[in-house]
Amino acid sequence: MRIYLILTFIWFMFMTFLSHQNGEKTGKASMGLARKLCFAGINVNRLNSYLRKAAHVFLFFVFNILLIITLKSYVINPLYGVATAVIWSWADERTKPFIEGRHFSWFDVGLNVCGVILGWIITLLFFK
Repeated sequence: MRIYLILTFIWFMFMTFLSHQNGEKTGKASMGLARKLCFAGINVNRLNSYLRKAAHVFLFFVFNILLIITLKSYVINPLYGVATAVIWSWADERTKPFIEGRHFSWFDVGLNVCGVILGWIITLLFFK
């Protein structure tokens, strides 16, 4: 269905936009969110670190679910979606050195791939 294609494209653009902001901007945004979510006894810097890691997993989790649903709606093998998302997991990180205050991280690639795998598992379980 066309709506899935549109949603997948919008999500891809959204996550790519977030991923390609400069280091200062992403740092301020995540720290601001951490401060809002922080409550007594929680270290705001540690929460910020967890939020930044969780963002990688979450963004690629949603992206892969949308991509697989889109491909299935066009009767295309969903493994192409998984492969595409894994490749983008690396490619997205590979572009970071070109952005001020950002760097390539294999750890972040791994977090992205974790999101891809979780999304694939969810589609296997719930979107047959």
